[in-house]
Amino acid sequence: MTMTSNAASGHPSAIQVSRRHLLAGGIAAGLGIGTLAGCSDPTKEANTAERNVGAKLPTYTPVDLVQPDLPGNEVLMSGYYTYPRHPKRVFDKPPASGLDQIKIMYPTFVPTPPGASKNKFYAQFQDNVGCTLNIRAISSPDYPAAFQTTIAGGDVPDLCMFPRPTPDEPRVMNKLFCDLGPYLAGDAVKDFPYLAAMPPDTWRMTVSNGSVYAVPQPRPVAPQAIFVRLDLAEQLGLNPEPGGYDEFHELMRGFTDKKARRWASASPRPVINFIGMMLGAPNNWSEEGGKFTYQLADERCIDAIQRVAGMVKEGLFHPDSASIVYDKIRTVFYAGQTGLLGDGAVGWDLFVRQLGGPVDGAKKLGMINAPKENGGGDARHYAGTSVQAVTVIKKDLGEDKTRKILNFLNFLATPIGSREHLERKYGVEGSDFTWVDGLPTLTKMGTSEFMDVQYITDSMTTIGPGPKLGVDRQYAWHKRASADPLRDPTVGLYSDTYSRKGATLNELINNATNDVIYGRKPISTLTDAYQDWRKKGGDKIAAEFAESLAAESKR
Repeated sequence: MTMTSNAASGHPSAIQVSRRHLLAGGIAAGLGIGTLAGCSDPTKEANTAERNVGAKLPTYTPVDLVQPDLPGNEVLMSGYYTYPRHPKRVFDKPPASGLDQIKIMYPTFVPTPPGASKNKFYAQFQDNVGCTLNIRAISSPDYPAAFQTTIAGGDVPDLCMFPRPTPDEPRVMNKLFCDLGPYLAGDAVKDFPYLAAMPPDTWRMTVSNGSVYAVPQPRPVAPQAIFVRLDLAEQLGLNPEPGGYDEFHELMRGFTDKKARRWASASPRPVINFIGMMLGAPNNWSEEGGKFTYQLADERCIDAIQRVAGMVKEGLFHPDSASIVYDKIRTVFYAGQTGLLGDGAVGWDLFVRQLGGPVDGAKKLGMINAPKENGGGDARHYAGTSVQAVTVIKKDLGEDKTRKILNFLNFLATPIGSREHLERKYGVEGSDFTWVDGLPTLTKMGTSEFMDVQYITDSMTTIGPGPKLGVDRQYAWHKRASADPLRDPTVGLYSDTYSRKGATLNELINNATNDVIYGRKPISTLTDAYQDWRKKGGDKIAAEFAESLAAESKR
């Protein structure tokens, strides 16, 4: 099972931003798209399952500028201990030179840094791009509502993250955003070699109306992890590597001390997912013989929720967990008020930075692989969509501007071994970063000026570069988590009903789950919620996924 967290996206299993604030129907109404129902709908035929699964994806062409210390493969990230000290530029000229500006809107997971006039990191980044960047970075939980308001007001930015689910997604895509197929499909992507280095799996989530409509933000196959404060576990005499459910429960109890204002975790949702993996519950959906079944029909999913409800009653979660905001979940972990943090696996560098730096911080941080409930090895880890989110370009900007914006995204995807990567990740040498033990390391100023533009797009994720301890620890976790991942069978499939009703249906399930977790209603009400979900669109979503799978099987 994969329960929605504060960092989850619109596809049933993608990780991204909170769905709580996405007001279903707002975009469609604001655009007047609903009035299209009585006339010809150009997307009705364009967005069929047959056309989407047959969409031509960009030709995959890997790029290796430097050899990794720990080899990766199509599901395992490469690991690096060192960073090239004098990498060369791979762009002959700034990618967007000739443009006046690019208007950008994307969700951020860090405090908004100062503007370019007071921020050397920002100023250098803008100079490297070659035009003014009019950036509107919005706190991730607020992004879906901000996107709706912006789009409904007609002020579509040149470049933005597209939240999912978005009601009537195909029509919104067709009406407002550029079909990128002519620029990226097949060998056309070779004009943008660093976008071409993204594997095919990352592009599957960019398809709409039978074509590529977006650029992915690539992520590893195992996107979510339970992080553990190893230093606290050691102080308390706890085992940070539980071999089964009982040992995990004991770890949570061991961290909790109300008098010391310390709890096991600040968010129940990642723990539900973690226990779901232990129990072998499905990853959102299960599929057998072409039939799709939602997770709440599986007793193991109900069991995981019930166990976490018991943990909440036991007092193992932070007292603000019912209303705590995303940033505070991390803050209390950094402060040692919680021992566990459910978050994106790629957040390691950010977390160790907050815990004392890449060396000292790595000594305090660990990652827990989910064990089988009764021991006997690792459980199957839930696979994600291979993307954090997708980024779209405004329609009708003209070929020249569209190509330059794509080249800007190509610039954002430059990998380790390029000067562009170094300056994009670390800013200005001397003020934003210095070299420490052969690694670029953010200074205090660099930390305050840091721009998380990886949430626009990025190169393929790597482990490191960083000190050997931290890289080895992450690599070991990812190697185990990606050994036999449990995939959501709906990833890459399309449901029109989900695009229109997904937010409302997700809210229905989330509310029912919260009522059970926090003791407001009995566990039996989840069955009622599931039946309500089915009647209001869930069964139709399952049927549409089956249709999409059948079309793919004929491909």
